[in-house]
This record gives sequence, structure tokens and C-alpha cells, in this order.
Amino acid sequence: MKKRAAGALLAVCLCAAVTPARATVTAALSDRRIASGTTVQLTLTYDGLTTSEPQLTSLGKDFDILGTSSSTSVQIGTGGSSETTQVVLTLAPKRTGRLTIPPIAWAGEVSQPLSLTVVGAGSGSSRAAASGAVSRVPVFIVTHVTPTHPYVQAQVHVTVQIYTAEQLYQADLNFAGNGAALVKNVGTDQYGSAVRAGWTYQVITRRFVLFPLHSGRITLPGPVLNGEVLVRQQSTSPWRGYPFSGFFSGMTQSARPIEVRGNPIILSVRRRPAAAAGRYWLPASDVTLTAQWSPRAMTARAGDPLTVRLDLQATGLTAAQLPDLSSLLTPPAGVTAYPDQAKLLNTKQDTGIVGSREQTIAFIASRPGHYVLPPITIRWWDTRTNQPRAATLPAQRLSILPGAGTASAPGASVQASPPGSASAPSASRASPHKPRVAPVRGLTPWQWLTLAMAALWVATVSGWLWSRRRKPRPPPVAAPTPKRRARPDAASERTAFRAACERNDAPAARRHLLGWMAGAWGVPATSLNPLAAAIRDPQLHAELRELERACYGGAGWQGAPLAQALRELPARPAATRPGDDALPPLYP
Repeated sequence: MKKRAAGALLAVCLCAAVTPARATVTAALSDRRIASGTTVQLTLTYDGLTTSEPQLTSLGKDFDILGTSSSTSVQIGTGGSSETTQVVLTLAPKRTGRLTIPPIAWAGEVSQPLSLTVVGAGSGSSRAAASGAVSRVPVFIVTHVTPTHPYVQAQVHVTVQIYTAEQLYQADLNFAGNGAALVKNVGTDQYGSAVRAGWTYQVITRRFVLFPLHSGRITLPGPVLNGEVLVRQQSTSPWRGYPFSGFFSGMTQSARPIEVRGNPIILSVRRRPAAAAGRYWLPASDVTLTAQWSPRAMTARAGDPLTVRLDLQATGLTAAQLPDLSSLLTPPAGVTAYPDQAKLLNTKQDTGIVGSREQTIAFIASRPGHYVLPPITIRWWDTRTNQPRAATLPAQRLSILPGAGTASAPGASVQASPPGSASAPSASRASPHKPRVAPVRGLTPWQWLTLAMAALWVATVSGWLWSRRRKPRPPPVAAPTPKRRARPDAASERTAFRAACERNDAPAARRHLLGWMAGAWGVPATSLNPLAAAIRDPQLHAELRELERACYGGAGWQGAPLAQALRELPARPAATRPGDDALPPLYP
């Protein structure tokens, strides 16, 4: 009995000796408390060698994975060898508060959960650094917005300041309107330095302006900084202790990706006030309207043009927001206006955008006289004083003289022919039964030679025409039948339209939108008016007008609002009467 028990015990010991230890997975964080906008490194270590990958889908709820690196190490000692597999993740938190790193499965094993505290973003991170709540805030963003209660389509100033205590590489700052506002970068970047909580930061300042597209509460994502910073690591060179080992140990640094997010921008956008008059809406800080006439004397002949160059400038508005000046001027009866294509220009300044619209109009009167052109008035809303204003050009008096080559003035005399001459009046006084015949003089030799040459030329032409008549004409060739244009593919045109909107290419977006309409409705499309007639969305009408202005006026254009508003085409509208377009022409 004792021998049997001893044998069983020996078998158990042998099994324990040959059975390998169960592999484990451990997780570790580089920091347990960070500021929002900074990153943290999560290190996963697998006790053994494996070719499988850890399951990281559970991290997507609270984190963005910016970078991944893996390594394998084998250690050989007197007691045997050991292998480990390691994966290092660079994580960017999506929100503030107390976050949990969930258990991560890897090769049949699961790591332990970890906790991470993320404190406030933007200016909040700087206050946290000042109070000592965070051990270190190397990079953060501060955003200033003025005003926070703007009017719809009015200019809003956004100043973004990047505070960095580390050298940035391949840095890129992204700030978009997310379909609720039009965002433009203005001015040039400014560089400076500041001290916060004992840290010396380099400060990079970039200015933007945005134009809210609708009234009400608007929340825009804050600016996002993507880049890399250097990470210095402890040297593990195998040449340690040998000469020149310091040279190799100084090369142990790598780049770590970072993603820093600024605070969201919240605006309370006011509607257009009831006191704002006019068919258009111009919220600006200053508006000027000037005119240059040619000729300056305001005098021309009937049928000759008299031109004026109008220049409208608005501080705080883009050129696409300015009205068509020719539509605001009604010439008097007898005078026709011929406007040229307007020139649109956006000038970026440190104080914002100055939009200008330059347009030349020619006036032609059909008959002489005095005409009065009515005054031109541009009504706009002063965002500084919060009251309506107007820019006015006075009425002009045009003096139109008779055109060149007109009939003689009354009282002009016609000189009479002398009696006895062979003129028409003397011939009319001759007897109707026996008209006078002038004597025929003899021809000179040169005149006879001229007549002979003319007769020879007539004979030559007659012979050539006779030979042409006798040649048989070839049978007529039927004109080729024009090929029927293939119907565009609606799906591919829709994809091309959305791609053009993403790259802000207005002409390509209009071209593919017409192709999308033709493919979906089965009829040729040459205008956006049928699409406007089929929809009842005022916002989409406004976006279609912006697309037309960008195509015909050459102004800048943002395609994201139109792509977001027009996801699918409506049903094909019924035929409408001429002049029944829901979208009025922008350039008649």
C-alpha cells in the first residue's frame, strides 16, 4: 500500500515538472492622471511567444488608438529561457472624467482592468496645470470666440492658441464648420512664448472666421491638433561599457503621435432682425459703395455707351454674400442697361474678411434727350452698433446728344445746278417726247484695249461655267445620323458629386449634380431650376444659390453643407410653365 501511494505521488510530481506554466497577460499605463488633449501609453505584455493580436475593439468606446508598436524578447539565464511579447498602444481619450481600460483578451488570456482620470480640456487644462492637478501638460489648446451671440451669416472671430512645451513634428491643425458654419483661415500665424505653472511654452496663434449658416444654438467641434513629439528612452545598447558607447546610447529616441482637442464652440445665433429692410441680408461692420463714370461729363451720343463701374465692399462678409448691383438699378424709359459679369474678391486680413463685388454696367439711349438715373441704395445691418444703415449713390443726369450720321438740321439748303447743264434737274425740264442725247466722242486707244481685255475675261468665265455644267455631279451623301447620348449612371454621378463637394470644387459639383439629375430622372438636365422646383427646403435652396454664385462668380465655396443637405434626389417634378422656376436666376 505504501509503495502504491509513493508511486502516485511521484507521478504527480513528474507531471508538474513537465507541464509548462500558464501564460498571462498584464496591462500597464504610463500615467494614471492626464489632461484632456494629451495621450497616454498602454503597454500589454504577454508571457510567451504568440502570433495572434490582442482584441482592441473594446477600447473604441472611450479612446482613439493613434499608434501601435510590438516587440518580442527572449532572455536566456542559468535557470533556462523566457519569452515575452509586448504591444504598446498610444491612446487619446475621447472625453474627460474617470475612464476604465477594459479587460483585453489576447491569445486566450485576459488582462486586468485599469482606471484613468482625464481632467478638463483647453483652458481648463491650463488651470489644472496651474493648480497642480496634473503633473504635466505638455500640449494644450486655448480657444477664444467673439462674439458668442452673433447674427445668422455674420462674421465670428475665432482665435486658436497652441501651447506646447515640446517640439512638434508634422503638426496639422484642423478646424471645420461641420456643416453648420462656413470656416475660413485669415491672417498669418504668430509665434510667442508664455509661462504657465512654472512651464515655459511656445505659443502658436492662428486666427479663423466663421459664418453660422442658420439661427439657434450651434455646437461646433473644437480645433484638433495632430502631430508627433519626441520620446527619449533609456538606452539598452549591447555596446554599453565599450569605447564610444555614449555615441550609440544617444540615438535612443523615437516619435510618438499625439492628438490634442480644443473645447467645443457653442454659439447662440440670432435671427435676422425685423428692422432689417431689403431683399438681401448684409450683417457687416462697414459697407462702402463707390462709382466711376466714363465719360465723366455724363454726356454721350444716342447709340453710344455710357458706362459706370460700381464697387461694393463689406467688412465682415464674403463676396458671395453681396447682392447683384445691376438688379438694384432700374434705368428710365429709353435707356437700356447692359451689365457685365461681376468680379468677386475676398481679402483676408487680421481683422477678418473683406468681400468686394465689382461690376460694370453700360447704358445706351436710343434717342437724344436728358435722362435721370435713380439713386442706388444698399441697406445693411451694422453689427457694431446693432442698427440698420444704408450706403447710397445719388441720382445721375445723363445728356444724350444726336447720334452721328443723323438727318441735317432744319434750314439746311441744297445747292442748285446751273442752267444748261446735264444734271438731273435740267434733264427733268427737257421735253418728254424728245429727250436730249449727248454726243458720243471717239474712244482712245487705251479705252479700246480695256474693252478688249474685259471681253476676253467674260469669254473665259463663260467657258469655265459651261465646262462645269457638263460634268456629272456626284450623288448627294446623306448626313450621318447623330448618335443618341447615353444616359448617365446616377450612382456614379452621385458619388462624383459628393467627392467634388468634399474637395470644394464648385464647377465639378454642378456638372456631376446635373448628371445625377439626368441619370435619376431620365431627362437631360442643363439647369438646377428643376431640382429647386422639386424641393421645399429653404436651406437647400440657399445652398444651390451658393453653388451657382461660386460657379458664375468665381468665389470660394464650401461643399460640405450642400452634400449634407442633398443626400438623395426628390421625385422628378411635373413640367412647369416658362418663368415658373422656384430658384430665381442669379445672373439674368
